[in-house]
Amino acid sequence: MQIQFLSDGTEYRSHGGGSFSKNKPGSGLFWWTILITLLMGAAIFCWFFSIILFTHPEKPLHYRLLAKVKKLEPLRKFSPLSVPQGKFLTPRELLAEYFADNAEHLSVSNDQLKRAYIKNYKEQAPKYVKGAFTVVAARELKKTDVFTKGWVVRARADDIEDVDLEMVFPGVDSAPVAYAQGDKITLDQTSTFASAVHVQKLPLDRICVTVLPLAYQGFRVAAVGELQMDAPELLNMDAPWPVACDLDELQGQKVAVKSE
Repeated sequence: MQIQFLSDGTEYRSHGGGSFSKNKPGSGLFWWTILITLLMGAAIFCWFFSIILFTHPEKPLHYRLLAKVKKLEPLRKFSPLSVPQGKFLTPRELLAEYFADNAEHLSVSNDQLKRAYIKNYKEQAPKYVKGAFTVVAARELKKTDVFTKGWVVRARADDIEDVDLEMVFPGVDSAPVAYAQGDKITLDQTSTFASAVHVQKLPLDRICVTVLPLAYQGFRVAAVGELQMDAPELLNMDAPWPVACDLDELQGQKVAVKSE
C-alpha cells in the first residue's frame, strides 16, 4: 500500500525563523546591474579623458599629467635641413592675420600654436617669423617662466611699430656679453627658423609674438660668436604668456649669452 502525506509548506521556511519571501528572485541581479553600469561608465570616462589628454597636451593640467607619467615626446632640436615646412610671415602679415581676432579666436589659435610645438609639428605646420627687429629690453628666464632656463629678448619690428617680438633663447647661460637695447636681430628663411608659439594683443591695437628658433641656432653675438642653445626638457605651462609680459621692468637690461 502506498501512503502519501500532504505537505503544510514548512519545509520551505527558513531555519532561522525568517520568511522565505525575503529572498526575492532577481534582487541580486539588480545590484549587479547597477555595479556593472557604474564600471562601464567609469571605463568610458577614462577612455574619453585619455583621448582628450593626448589630443590637447597644451592644457596646463594635461601637460602636468603627461609629464608625470612620462608620456610627453621630447621637444626636438631640428637642423636647418630637417625643420618642418611652414609659412614665413613678415610683421605686417602677422598683424593682418591676428588683428581682427577676438579673445576667443585668439585663445584657440594660441592653443593650436602651442600644441603644434609640443608635438614637434607632426600634425600642424609652423608659422615662422621673418624680418628685422630692434631690441627693446631683455632678461634671464626664471623657474616661474614657461621656459625655465635661458634668456628672453623683447624687440620691435623695424618696418611697423605695432608688432613686438618676444624671442626666447632656451638653455643659454649667463655671461658678460649681452644683447643691449638698440641691438638688431634679423630673422630669415635659411637659418633662424623662428616659429610662433603665442600671439598676444597689446594696448593701442598692437601685438606681441613669442617665437622659438626650432633649429636652436642662427644667432650670433660679436664677442661670443654662435649662441649655444638647447631644446627645453620640460615646459612650465602654468606660467603666464607672453613670457616677458612686463615690458617696463625690462627696459635697459641686457641679455647675457655664452658659447660652449
